[in-house]
Amino acid sequence: MSELLSDERRLAAARRHLEIGHYERVLEALSGLNPETAADAYTMRLRGFAHAGLDDFDSAAEAARAGLVDEPDDIGLLYLLSIAEIRRHDLPAAEQAILAALAVEPEDPELLAQYAKVLMQAGQLDKAERLLGHAAAANPDSSQVLETRIMLAVLRHDDRRAKALSEELLARDPDSVSGQQMLGALDWNRGDARSASRRFAEVVRADPTDHDAADSARTTRRLSNPLWWPTRVFARFGAGPSWIVAVATIFGLQALGLNTLSMIAAVIWVAMCVSSWIGAAVFREK
Repeated sequence: MSELLSDERRLAAARRHLEIGHYERVLEALSGLNPETAADAYTMRLRGFAHAGLDDFDSAAEAARAGLVDEPDDIGLLYLLSIAEIRRHDLPAAEQAILAALAVEPEDPELLAQYAKVLMQAGQLDKAERLLGHAAAANPDSSQVLETRIMLAVLRHDDRRAKALSEELLARDPDSVSGQQMLGALDWNRGDARSASRRFAEVVRADPTDHDAADSARTTRRLSNPLWWPTRVFARFGAGPSWIVAVATIFGLQALGLNTLSMIAAVIWVAMCVSSWIGAAVFREK
């Protein structure tokens, strides 16, 4: 009896740690279980999601498959397996797992959103969009469905829609980390380093352990300085179009006989290139 109570306490502790993102503590709590409980499908689900949270998707897939031996229709394990297999770049296995889950719960919006992610990875964007429309109709308040719609907008290079959906996500959940991250990335892509810096800072405040967001916050804060405006020009319009416009301007002025203006434009362009190269180096290092 005491051993059973100990296992129950460990499982309860693991569940609490998983909910707040303390993934290493989840694994610590599960390490002292008796062999029978340790092999249980529920335990494997906790273990697998903890591994996924630590970006160890090989172990996450292994835990999911171990749990599915006894519970082949466990939706949570099938969902976990699909997530892990996507990150392991095995799309057929990811699709097989999520379709098995949908066979049990065909209208579940989170499962539909996960299937849409598989389709997006496979380049089937139109089918993914139809699926997400169905998922949104099934549950208009699903944050996961909305986040997946944002991902699809990004893949379609529809920055306006991605921004609108990200703002909708933040309106529903002001503490949404993914919403802030997406708006920060969109701000940076259009050359607004100051706004991007604020967005990434919000992500860091929500999760101080997010080192990537902290690096992005520091870098965008530095590049928001007016001295780095050429970098923002390249970020907004891209290197290729910027070079085309610059060369056309320089040689166009020269063709018109405005040699002095052409030389000034060339000097300004060289200064912009040097500044942008330094800014790019800073961004990579930080």
